[in-house]
Amino acid sequence: MSIFKTYLERLQTPAVVVHLPGAAEGNTLFVTIPCYDEPDLVSSLQSLADCTPPTFGVTVVVVVNSSDQSSTEVLKKNQQTIQDVLEWQQSHQRTFFRLSLLQAPSLPSKWAGVGWARKIAMDEAIRQLDMWGSEEGILAAFDADSLVSKNYFTAIEAAFKRNPGYHFVNLQFCHPVDDPGLTDSLREGIIRYELYLRYLRNAMHWCGYPHAIHTVGSSFAVRATSYVKQGGMNRRQAGEDFHFLHKMVLLGDYGVIRDATVFPAARISHRVPFGTGAALKRWEEGDLELQFVYSLRIFAALQPLFLDPGFFYNKESGQWAEKMEILDPWLQEYVTSTGTLPRLMELKRNCADVKTFTKRFYHLMNAFWIIQYLNICESTTGGKGDLLQEALQLLKILRPDTPAEISAREMLEEYRRIDGTNRT
Repeated sequence: MSIFKTYLERLQTPAVVVHLPGAAEGNTLFVTIPCYDEPDLVSSLQSLADCTPPTFGVTVVVVVNSSDQSSTEVLKKNQQTIQDVLEWQQSHQRTFFRLSLLQAPSLPSKWAGVGWARKIAMDEAIRQLDMWGSEEGILAAFDADSLVSKNYFTAIEAAFKRNPGYHFVNLQFCHPVDDPGLTDSLREGIIRYELYLRYLRNAMHWCGYPHAIHTVGSSFAVRATSYVKQGGMNRRQAGEDFHFLHKMVLLGDYGVIRDATVFPAARISHRVPFGTGAALKRWEEGDLELQFVYSLRIFAALQPLFLDPGFFYNKESGQWAEKMEILDPWLQEYVTSTGTLPRLMELKRNCADVKTFTKRFYHLMNAFWIIQYLNICESTTGGKGDLLQEALQLLKILRPDTPAEISAREMLEEYRRIDGTNRT
């Protein structure tokens, strides 16, 4: 039995309405798009259609979804989206990709959201691969309000061909902060939001965590076999991308595509409790969330642990105690309360060499461990700082020639360069 069939037999798939089947034998690259209360999905489809075609056969899977408590207005918007897509498909018969248009109406509100819709789309891709007896495929995560650079497909194809060991890749992302249609307030909000994301990733990397990745739902692609090995996408109503990708890093090799870019929309949204749209909504309502960020000080406190994991393998427990004494008191308390040291001791007993220990060290003290620590520290004195000041402080460490006076927009551009973002 194939790995895809085994995975599919365990699923409890909700009922869906198939408006366009889209299945095509031989297609192995799938772009999966959750769609809820979207005003302009067609622009995203057109952006994909304008791309350079890859040699892989491509299917775009759209899941228009709603919950059993969705308003009449949302249901009407969804129906209009379906009609718009059907009309677009009629006038784009020669588009290089096939289009699967599914509708998942009345999902139970307890779970309904972007995570479940993304899961339905990705699971549909697995079903189509299994139907044609395929042994491999690529699932790209995308959003219904995003655009892409024209080399989107060819860059994904090339990355997986060149690196057969990759389980997933991240693509670069770039919010349209220079869009002339943005108000000054929204422009400041989206600059701060992206700067916040890039500061966090770079701060995690700086403190020694090797799997400091961006987790933007519109900007990654995963090997289909790796997807099913990790149990598929989760049904979280928000943050599904963070949880999914930080599970995927446990499998091993992955990469970043630096020469293709996804452009997520910069707009207010009520669809998810957090993310770009929700952050901008709160910003416009006067929330101070984007004024502050976890301070660089509490990231620096992690460096004695993360920069030398081999210490815990090579040294005896007495020296462990000495190392603990020099840690920040809040970190000491966190390490104790989470039982981290006994777990490291058990890990040491089960590892034959320091290389294996180091790999598993970062599986134990992973992104979830770090975020929990950051959340505990944020209410302490110095746990949070001004976003622009903290981002500038880190930038001066990463780029010592950074001028003392630099705008938020200029700072964002520097972080994009560090992350290797191509904005064309």
